[in-house]
Amino acid sequence: MISLLIWVLVILFLGLGFLSCFINKIPGPILVFIGILIAQTGLEQGPGWGPVAIVAVIAIVAFILSKMITRATKKMQEYSKITSFATTIASLIGVAIVVGSGSESIASIIVWLIIGFVVLPFLFALLVESIRQKSAALGVKSAIAATVVYLTDTALKLAAFAYAINALITRA
Repeated sequence: MISLLIWVLVILFLGLGFLSCFINKIPGPILVFIGILIAQTGLEQGPGWGPVAIVAVIAIVAFILSKMITRATKKMQEYSKITSFATTIASLIGVAIVVGSGSESIASIIVWLIIGFVVLPFLFALLVESIRQKSAALGVKSAIAATVVYLTDTALKLAAFAYAINALITRA
């Protein structure tokens, strides 16, 4: 019974960590770290302390790089917080699109991934920034900056999540 509770907690933290890959304000790699730490300390056959340490390092590096990339990009081209929120909303729509396309061919799923996680966030950012700046040209520049930050942040968070899942699967 306790093992089942541990698995529920691990899945909960990993699930929230996965969702946070697409939501900027939630510290996903930290949630993933907590999930894998619970697995290591609570399960009979945990992933091992090496993978726990690696997830911790990935989480710290992802956090630091995310902040640095955001600052550097905003110095090159400013964009608003609402634009960042728009990319988040678009990516959540993208998650729904990809989940809904699960039974399609691999090629179709790849197309939906690109649309859901690159095109939609860019278009949402473009719409917000074009309205905010009253210029499509400036909107494009700001939308590109916001999309680059979103994609980089998402990739960093997904790295921690993917490694944690791999560590659990290979040891469990």
